[in-house]
This record gives sequence, structure tokens and C-alpha cells, in this order.
Amino acid sequence: MSASKRRLIPEDLYRFVTVSDPQISPDGEVVAFVRTHIDPESKEPRSRIWMAPAAGGEPVPFTQGPKNDTSPRWSPDGRTLAFVSDRGGDRQIWLIDRHGGEARQLTQMRHGAGDPVWSPDGRYIAFTSAVGPEDRRELLTRAKTDADKKAEEKKAKDEARTFTIMRWRSDAAGIRPERWQQIWVVPVPRHGEPMPKPVQVTWGNYDHGGATWSPDGRYIAFGANRTEDESLRLRDIFITPVPGEDSPAARASVAPPEPGAAEPGEEEAKALAEQLRKAAEEAEAAFRPRNVTGGIGAFRAARFSPDGKTLAAIGHQNEYQNATLPRIYLYPVEGGEPRILDHRDLEIGNSVGADVRPAGPGVEVTWSPDGGRICVPVVHRGACAVYTFPVSGDPPQLLVGGEREIYGGTFDRSGRRLAFAAGSISEIGDIYVHDLTTGEERRLTAVNAALFAEIEWPEVEELNFKARDGWDLHGWVMKPVGFEEGKKYPLVLEIHGGPHTCYGHAFYQEMQLLAAAGYGVLFINPRGSTGYGQAFVDAVRGDYGNRDYHDLMDAVDHALTFGWVDEKRLAVTGGSYGGFMTNWIVTQTDRFAAAITHRSISNWVSFSGTPDFGPFFNQIQHKVEDPWSPEGVQALWRISPLAYVKNVKTPICIMHSEFDYRCPIEQAEQFYMAIKFYGQAPTELVRHPRSNHDLTRQGPPVLRVDRFHKILRWFGKYCPPNEG
Repeated sequence: MSASKRRLIPEDLYRFVTVSDPQISPDGEVVAFVRTHIDPESKEPRSRIWMAPAAGGEPVPFTQGPKNDTSPRWSPDGRTLAFVSDRGGDRQIWLIDRHGGEARQLTQMRHGAGDPVWSPDGRYIAFTSAVGPEDRRELLTRAKTDADKKAEEKKAKDEARTFTIMRWRSDAAGIRPERWQQIWVVPVPRHGEPMPKPVQVTWGNYDHGGATWSPDGRYIAFGANRTEDESLRLRDIFITPVPGEDSPAARASVAPPEPGAAEPGEEEAKALAEQLRKAAEEAEAAFRPRNVTGGIGAFRAARFSPDGKTLAAIGHQNEYQNATLPRIYLYPVEGGEPRILDHRDLEIGNSVGADVRPAGPGVEVTWSPDGGRICVPVVHRGACAVYTFPVSGDPPQLLVGGEREIYGGTFDRSGRRLAFAAGSISEIGDIYVHDLTTGEERRLTAVNAALFAEIEWPEVEELNFKARDGWDLHGWVMKPVGFEEGKKYPLVLEIHGGPHTCYGHAFYQEMQLLAAAGYGVLFINPRGSTGYGQAFVDAVRGDYGNRDYHDLMDAVDHALTFGWVDEKRLAVTGGSYGGFMTNWIVTQTDRFAAAITHRSISNWVSFSGTPDFGPFFNQIQHKVEDPWSPEGVQALWRISPLAYVKNVKTPICIMHSEFDYRCPIEQAEQFYMAIKFYGQAPTELVRHPRSNHDLTRQGPPVLRVDRFHKILRWFGKYCPPNEG
């Protein structure tokens, strides 16, 4: 290792900077993006909006403050930027002039606001905000007072909750409040005008989102599951007219109070509440959105064609349940059967995993200005690129690719420039601009260049090999930092979650830390992973612990042919599905010297009733239609690691978040208790507080750093790296 370089440490997470959500101005001259860093005092993430000239030049901060600014969105004329900020206490939509100045608050929704989308003429913004049955409509556009917050806290503490829905909690939001995300539209005021009155567009006890405007501004398309089916299988695209000034929805709306306005008296408030309640009932009764996609599939990312005659949507008809590769559907707006732009071996969307990449939208589905092509992100063999699909049905073409992950991007009005964010195995991510006419690509940021220059990084090799049954397998191996020929090194097998995700050209601090500590790191995409075609991604359903397990063992066998891997110092780790597979591996073989399982599943029988998405995962993934029948229980128990826990002799550390509602912590507790009961393997249970299933990617940075140290400690004890 170079004397001037050092090795990566867990605390480097505090110095990482991420960039995301690049939004190029309509004229293609400026790129707004979100830049996120860790506050050195609070150790919490802080996000700001930055600007960078598309032609190159120094990026500059555009918004300031102690809170978080996200979701920048340009007005159609490029003069104004809408964004989401919690600078006022909760998330609301704000407006700011392109050339800077004071930001103006656009919304004051009681439960916050997000997802701003400008109308084509720039006169309105659609957004989402939650509404519940207990909300008084005259208060929906008023900020919560301290008294309101104290009353909510008291109710949460002292009153029992009653639920009638199956999916009563969410890993992202916790115990679900009885509210539903609705789409609203608000006029954009001129400078000096008071905060305008927003109008609710969607109604009903369903979550609505993904709003997109028709070119003439008369309609909004959106996504929702407006059925009583709470499974994971349905999401349709609907079209609804934008409410006019005399519509029932407009009559049910209330304007925000004027600054300094007195609260209405009790009788006046009651009368207004009753008036608005009746108007809301009328609006909901009048709400009849048209279902475009038919009610049997899962669709998203709807976009109107430039002439407004066609609606493109990404989705499928559940042919292989949630393992179905999405396709582009083209629906006539006036009704009729869709055309499908099909390429079954390409995975539309971004399913590449990473543990540092920020949250945010991917590359936006975009029509070319002439309506002849549709641009979408595509995953293939661990890379996420941008492809164009000709509407004519001709084969798709690669637009911007490379051995990297493009995780967000937008086109300018002319379709000539694409601003995008991209990272790789060795880079967290930066902002780029690609000129489609010249093919020129320009890098606009290098946010981690100084830090990364301090560090010695490992060598990474791509792997292509055969499974025992002849299937092609693909992955990578990361050599230990300071690797020397002729020496033997320990190897850690990393297993991704999903299972319908993939490893690829994206940055994982966990892997980099293991390599820095002296471990080789093996990460492959076993069958069930995305990016290798329909048959490959579907092959795991109904077959957990069989061919996927053999793929991983075949990968380890392949690694042993390298000559530098010490077969007595093999370790294994993974999270979610990868945690299940780690648990499965230590019940099936003793070849590993150490294991760490994260947010795992150990008992598929109890998993039917405890995750936030209900029993549907077992139905879809294990093909067990009735998970509580004797036959269903038997089938699920047969593939549960807990059924074979007596076999565990590998030292295993079991890590889990206390508020993980996707794979609840009872799964870890059962596995830990059973291993302790049989007493044949060293084990410990690590419980992460104030964190959910997403700890390793978006959790509190202090907990993520602590987790890294615990990983290195456990592997260092039972599968030690070379000394020196």
C-alpha cells in the first residue's frame, strides 16, 4: 500500500457526500440537484439544493438553512424552482426564483406536502398530501399548533388504536395513521399574493401518487390501487379531470388563513366544518376516475405523449407475479387496447443495490419531443443505463451506458441534453450532462474526490462462470487492500436482498470496509436476481434454498480456484432475503468460519402474519396460496432455517432493527433463542434502536457506523484477516 494512502474506516461515512435528483432547466443551461452531507455536530443528514452550469463550472449552493431541501422542480419557463423543505417545521412546498432571493412558502398542509409537479402552462402545481377521516377540512391548510401536537401525542399515548385493514403498519412510516395520500392542485401565486387555496383532486380511502399532467392541462393521470385487495399485486393508472372553480372539489376546499387572521369562533367553526363536510361528500361521490390499465396488473410512471393522445406506463399484468419484468404499455387516452413495447430480457427501472446512494427518483420516463421514442432506465448485468424505445416497435437502443449505475436523470425541453447522476463500484456518485447530438459527456461534480484521494482502494474483478446445472452466473470479487500474490486471504460471501434486486456497478461501503480490513469480498447475482432476463429472475419463486443456494455455493467453489482464497477462512453475510439465505446456509453446511445475518427471515410460518405487507410475500414467492392451512404451514416450515437450527455450528451474529416492520425482529429473536437453546454455536443478538428495515442504506449514520464496527469485530474474532 502506498505510504501516502490510508485504508477506509467506518467513520468515513460521516465525510461522504451524495448527490441525487438532477433536474436540468428547460433551456438546458443549468442543473439543479440535491447535495447531502452529514452534519458534523448532530451526525444527521442535511440536504441542500445546488446549481451547476450544464456547460461546466463550479457548482454552488442554491438553498440554505438548518433543515432539508429536496425535490427541486423547474417551472416550464425555467424562471422558478419549486422544492420541498422542512424549514418551517414540517415538509411543505416552497418556490424560489431561478436567480435566488427569498423562498416563498406555497403550501401549509396540516400533514405536510410533497411530490410537486408543474402544470404545462406553469400556472398550477400538483402535489400530494394526506387526508384522514378525522381531519376537519377547515384545518387542512393550517399549520399545526403546539396545542395540536400535544393533543396528538396525548392521544397516541392514552388511546387504543383500532384497525380494519390488513396492512396496518408500514416499514417506512411505522404504525399507519388513518390517513391516505391524495393529490391536490394549487395555483402558483404572483409575488406579494397571499398563499393560495389548494383543491383536492383525488378522493377515497386509497393512496394516490405519481401525478402527471396532460399537455393541455385539463387532466391528471395518477397511480393507485383503488380496490379492496391489499395484496402487492395491483396498481393501476387512472385519469381524472382537473377540478374547475365551480366543481364539487373546489367547493370542498378552504383557503389558508391570512397572516394574523383571528381564529373563527366556536359556532362559526362548527358551521364551516359542517358546510365543508357536506361539500366533501359531494366531491367524493362525484369522483369517478377512469381506470386506464384494467385492474389486473401493476403499473407506474405514467406519461402523456406530446400530442396528448397516448399514455405511456411502465408495468406488467402479473404474469410472473412480482418477478415479472416490466414493459412499456402505450394506452390510447380516449380508450382502447394498448400496444406493448417489449424486450423481455431488459429490466426497465433501477434495481441495482447500494448502501450509500441517497434516496430519490430514478431516471424519469420521458417522451422525445417528436413523440417517436420513450426513454427509460434499464438494468442489464449489474449496470443501470438509459435506453430509448422507438414507439414504432423497433428494437430499443442504448442511449447512455457504461459500467456504472445511472440512478437519476432528466432531459431538457429540446431532448438534446440529459442530466444524470451516476456511480460505480469505486465511486459513490456525481452529476453529469450528456449531449445527445454530439455524444459529448461532461462531469459537473466531484463531491468526494478529495476524500477518495486519501484512500487505498481494492482491485475488483468481474466473474463469469457456470452453475452446476449449466446456467450462466455473473458477479464480482473484490481483492483485499494490500493484496500480495502468493498469500492466502479470508473471503466474505455477500448476499443481496430482494431477491429481485441485484449487485452491480454501485458503491457499497460495507464491502469496501471488509476489503480494507484484509478480506476478499465475493458478490454475485444468483438466480432470482434482476438484470438477466425473465427466466432468471423468476427461477427462485417456489424454490428458495435450492438452486439459489447452489448458485452461491458454486460461486464459493469458483473463488477457491483463484489460488489466494483460504478455504478455512470463509465467512458469509447478507440482509433481508440475503439474511434468510445466510440463515439457510449455516443450517445446511459448516464450511463457513463465521456468519452475520441482517434483518433476516428464519421462520416463514410466522412470517405470514407479521410483515407490513401481510401474507402476500409467501403467496407470491413460495407459491403457497393458503399459508395457514396444514399443507401451507408444512410447505413453509420445510424451507424455514428455524426447522434445521439444530444443525448450526457456525459462529453467527444476528443483527436486526427494532422497528423493522418488513422483516420483523421476531424473526431474529426466534433464531437467536433456538441457537442458544441447542448451544452448539457462539451467537449474539444485536438490536439496533430507532431504525427500520432500511438501516443499512438510509438509517441513522451513528447506527450505521456502529454496525460496521460490530461486523469487523465479529469477523475479526471468528474469521481473522492476515496480520499486518
